[in-house]
Amino acid sequence: MSDAGSGDGRGARRRGRDIPYNVPRRPEETTANTSSSCGSFAQDQGAGRGAVRVGGPSSERQTSDRDAGPSRVRTFVASRMDEVDRELVTRPAGFNKIGSRGTPLNVITNYFQLIKRPDMHLLQYRVDFTPEVDHPGVRKALVRVHEPTLGKYIFDGTLLYNTIRLTQPLELASRRNSDGSDVKITFKLVGEIQKEDAIYSTVMNLILRRCMAMLNLVLIKRNYYDKEAKTDVPGYPITIWPGYLTTIQHYEQDYLLKLDTISKFLRRDTAHDVMDKIRRRQADLTDYQSRVKGELLGKIVMTGYNNKTYRIDDVDFDKNAQSKFYLRKEDREITYEEYYRTRYQQRIRYPLQALLMCLPSRRDINRGNTEPIYLIAELCGMTGLTKEERLDFKLTKVVANLTGVTPDRRVATLMKFRRRLEGTPQIQQELRSWGLEFAKEPVPCKARILSTFPLMMGPTEIRVTNGDWGRNMQDKKMYASVNLNNWIVLHPRATTDKIRSFVKQIKTVGDPQGVHVSEPRYIALEGDRTTHYIDGLRDQVANGQYNIVLCVLRSHRNDTYNAIKRETLCKDASIISQVITEKNLNLDPGKLKSVATKVMIQMACKLGAEPWKLGKSPLDTKKFMVIGYDTYHDAANKKAVGAFVASINSSCTRYNSSVKIHSANEEISPSFRDHMLTALKAYYTANKQPPQSDLPLPQDIIIYRDGVGAGDIQTVLNVELQGIKDACREASTVFGKDYNPGISFVIVSKRVTTRFFVDKRDRQENPPCGTVVDNTVTLSERFDFFLVSQKVSQGTVSPINCNVIYNSSNLPPDFHQALAYALTHVYFNWAGTLRVPAPIQYAHKLAYLVGENIERVPHEDLAKYPYYL
Repeated sequence: MSDAGSGDGRGARRRGRDIPYNVPRRPEETTANTSSSCGSFAQDQGAGRGAVRVGGPSSERQTSDRDAGPSRVRTFVASRMDEVDRELVTRPAGFNKIGSRGTPLNVITNYFQLIKRPDMHLLQYRVDFTPEVDHPGVRKALVRVHEPTLGKYIFDGTLLYNTIRLTQPLELASRRNSDGSDVKITFKLVGEIQKEDAIYSTVMNLILRRCMAMLNLVLIKRNYYDKEAKTDVPGYPITIWPGYLTTIQHYEQDYLLKLDTISKFLRRDTAHDVMDKIRRRQADLTDYQSRVKGELLGKIVMTGYNNKTYRIDDVDFDKNAQSKFYLRKEDREITYEEYYRTRYQQRIRYPLQALLMCLPSRRDINRGNTEPIYLIAELCGMTGLTKEERLDFKLTKVVANLTGVTPDRRVATLMKFRRRLEGTPQIQQELRSWGLEFAKEPVPCKARILSTFPLMMGPTEIRVTNGDWGRNMQDKKMYASVNLNNWIVLHPRATTDKIRSFVKQIKTVGDPQGVHVSEPRYIALEGDRTTHYIDGLRDQVANGQYNIVLCVLRSHRNDTYNAIKRETLCKDASIISQVITEKNLNLDPGKLKSVATKVMIQMACKLGAEPWKLGKSPLDTKKFMVIGYDTYHDAANKKAVGAFVASINSSCTRYNSSVKIHSANEEISPSFRDHMLTALKAYYTANKQPPQSDLPLPQDIIIYRDGVGAGDIQTVLNVELQGIKDACREASTVFGKDYNPGISFVIVSKRVTTRFFVDKRDRQENPPCGTVVDNTVTLSERFDFFLVSQKVSQGTVSPINCNVIYNSSNLPPDFHQALAYALTHVYFNWAGTLRVPAPIQYAHKLAYLVGENIERVPHEDLAKYPYYL
């Protein structure tokens, strides 16, 4: 919860404030892939079946002849969504995206080549059921009895693919076993598919999913998990299910099967247990409902009766299990309690519990299901880890040991699963019947190791080894230091001796790095309540005489931390603040010195210090501006925070920041024009040197944008990139000279399931820092590459993917690859290489601070300082 002793450089994406020194990184944050999906539960936002919609379950919506036409069109469009995404070509025609710099390296991947694939003409049919049937398994069973009529087919629950043309219109009848009712099934031809069509890969993935089901694995969302191999975390109500990610797609030259191991974190408590725990703790029940919503909104739950996951969007305290809704199929009102008892054989123990509400996903809306879904809290198992669990040292250590997979173990697991597919006769029969065959060995790939970049600390050049230079900093001066003068310390009176001793340590470690630390003013607070800190800040720092304030908390308290940040960053008399906890003052001398060093560096950086800079780098060739953008989503309040940081000096070590809060909780920002114009004005102010004939603005602008889905790339081009262009045109008017810089826009994706391994002495290891891959497993329609920028000591390294979607600056592949790697060296909160370019991490820190802690825009006077570290 504190700012102290942070080392978040190895975080794939920091989901919290800088953690205290003796708390390890959460498993899902490290670049060593631990196969943990607790960080990816935010993806499980689409509501599955088996829930009750307003006005009746989704399964009860009748399909009439009148709405059959639009419904058919919607489904056909939705089914081709992936195809449309893949067909968005952002690679210039004839452009060679393969770089040449670096030392060649042979790697193997987690891909298997399709040596045979279906070679047949397929027909696509929309399948409708009257009355409507919601459960995919029941739908498939009702269709299966007509295989002699349909021929060989693949059915995903909505669309059916086969090789024979059916009579149109074709209506068949089946009898449902559960109640003996008759169901009419209508097959309508909606398309024909050739082998060359991109949607053919959808069919191959459906075939593969059918094969996965033959292994008795459990389907949760898009992936299959092995329930029989689950592991309970000792001492905690958490169960880990191992699973497999599989997907077939066309890459540079061939269709490849990507195979990876994953894990799902399932808690053994329910949403009702969470609500009941809050009720027992809450003496005053007037605030009970808001606390329940604060705890549950945005969380992902799983219903055990159908293994579907849902995202909670609201808690309806006006409804309970005895409330009624209209069941269209039976043309009557029914209680939720009766519905779940008769439909899923689930008996409700607490009929008066509030209901959970889930808004329809985009896929549901495409299917015509626009009403919210209601769930019974006691039937909804919680997933993921709570904030308290993420800060639990013992738990994170146990989880890391259980889910951490070394490269050789990962490869062995993948090969074992590949042999399992090959050794199951039923699966082989299915694959052969479709003409599908996979290679037995993983796909090899050509990689290159980029040269490391030297760093300048004061006048000294430092050579980086394995992406780490922490030991080199202790006796080296900063490249650009500041003095820590006119500062104040607010602390509880009980910590007086400890904080004075800690400040002495800060002084001791500051001198060798060129940071002179003067004696602060100490303000002893009579207590450690939030009001004590706020009153102290208002009494002591309102007149603006201090540069920075250090606040000491007795323990982790989010409310106090947030209040301090709001008070110091958002008022007219704003001041940079640093927060530490008393626990950091109770360490042994060796660890105390380490924490003091990190706190000193962090405070100095917040005031404008630059501990190091790149020596020789790609930035030396032109005047560049590098930009980072990230979005924080507040699910509970349905809003988003967009953070934009832009470099304002030639070494890209100083940044100007701006923040926008979007009430619509949108990922794509409509504010890029405003952000960009603010950044250009800041760059101009920082670099103008009259008299000057040239316009002091960057020649090239490179935007690193935190990853968005493939379906949003066109919107990014239309909205965010256009905003950059509009701002540059407006700058011509503002500054009185034509301004038309080169622009490169790079989407950086961290949720990457591609893996690379190096064979060494008959075992697999992680590739070294600076490994880049731009062939074989990249996409042919993109100018993209994979980058491994860190050395990890535990688990399998996870690369990032950089997708250059726009490149009017005409920067070559070698430049983009080298610059992305170089920028992983200049994040000042970690003395080592980051997983992502530094601008993205700075933007993430700012977005999280504003969205999670202060919930308002900081004062503009702080924009030139990295106060968010």
